[in-house]
Amino acid sequence: PQDPAFYGTDSVLLRSSKHYLTIRYTLLPYLYTLFYKAHTTGETVVRPLVHEFYSDSNTWEVDRQFLWGKHLLITPVLDPGTDIIKAYIPDAVWYDYETMERISDRKNHVDMHLPADKLGLHIRGGAILPTQKPEVTTTYSRRNPMGLIVALDDNNQAAGELFWDDGDSRDTVENGNYIHYQFSFVNGNLTFQVTTADYKDPNNLKFENITFLGVPLPPTSVSVTHIPTEGGPAKTTVLPNSSFDHDAAKQVLFLYSLSLTLGESYTIHLEINEELERFDCYPEGNANEIKCKERGCLWKQSTTEGVPWCYYPSDYGYAVTTSNETSSGITLDITRNMKYRSSGRPDSPDVNNLRVQIWYHTSNMLQFKIWDPTTERFEVPVPLSVPSTPDTDESKRLYRVLVSKKPFGIQVIRDSTGTKM
Repeated sequence: PQDPAFYGTDSVLLRSSKHYLTIRYTLLPYLYTLFYKAHTTGETVVRPLVHEFYSDSNTWEVDRQFLWGKHLLITPVLDPGTDIIKAYIPDAVWYDYETMERISDRKNHVDMHLPADKLGLHIRGGAILPTQKPEVTTTYSRRNPMGLIVALDDNNQAAGELFWDDGDSRDTVENGNYIHYQFSFVNGNLTFQVTTADYKDPNNLKFENITFLGVPLPPTSVSVTHIPTEGGPAKTTVLPNSSFDHDAAKQVLFLYSLSLTLGESYTIHLEINEELERFDCYPEGNANEIKCKERGCLWKQSTTEGVPWCYYPSDYGYAVTTSNETSSGITLDITRNMKYRSSGRPDSPDVNNLRVQIWYHTSNMLQFKIWDPTTERFEVPVPLSVPSTPDTDESKRLYRVLVSKKPFGIQVIRDSTGTKM
């Protein structure tokens, strides 16, 4: 009865076992790299949540979930007869591995619906996971094309690595008989940087497909630059539109049929139409270039209807410098990006350093205040109808509060529906 096949060819157990074994074989390059890290640096392969999120006291007693390395959160079902699992989502961006969608929960306890054929599997934002087309054995899997899953974090960045050898010989690390990659994604550029390439795989392996998670807009073009390992000029190729596809609803970008040789270095550039992301810096109208630059914003004309010509840079505004969270609220210090001039309004200059306080007053009431802690200002002496002490029972709260750090922002989310209010 321990063999899934015992329960029949169309049983839930057999189908779900095959499904998740296929996922495990797909992720073998990531798992193999974790064992390389364990061998060379002493890192753990399987680790508790507290190992990665030690400053979050909510993770200290989580013993029914675990991580593969830093980037894969696994939530198994350990009790019979249940399909609702009490789970904790640590403070990071997370994507559902199977749907590829970004989940709204963050630093929060959730009821995770996991019926008999499911387990919880989530990728942490900021991860680049090497993959390989699965087969029924590792021997056959090693002959198949490789790929990457790139999951973007709050700053639209990601990083990862790959260790690859013949899968059989001893002392390949000590003898240098292996391939090692560092992957990074920054500013629209995915870099495949070979750090060691003293092994030649006999299967002529290629990176074929790449999946990007958390890409809200489709690229206008995708180009691949090959940087020869043995020197020589770099060669750039623009991919045909048929080689990439964007799912706007899920914010997922797929690249196909890349044929990037294992052991060679490459850069993939995603050209995104930045006009569609512009945020109007002169909403009162009658803007011109002089007025725009006086305000510290960027000026660039556009032929696209509705796109503002005067707009904020993507790094405009404030970033969180210190943060302190308690059961009753959050206190933050934020600092303005000084590379841009002030607002251009002499009677109302920007304040470079501000304090932010968020109070959880009741299950359906919160308050936040933003002010200059170094300068007194007049406040209208009208008493607020709020409790004398905030409510510290998180389980009763009908909302969640998320703070983005760079740039600073506050999101209030309705707990029951996930709606951002």
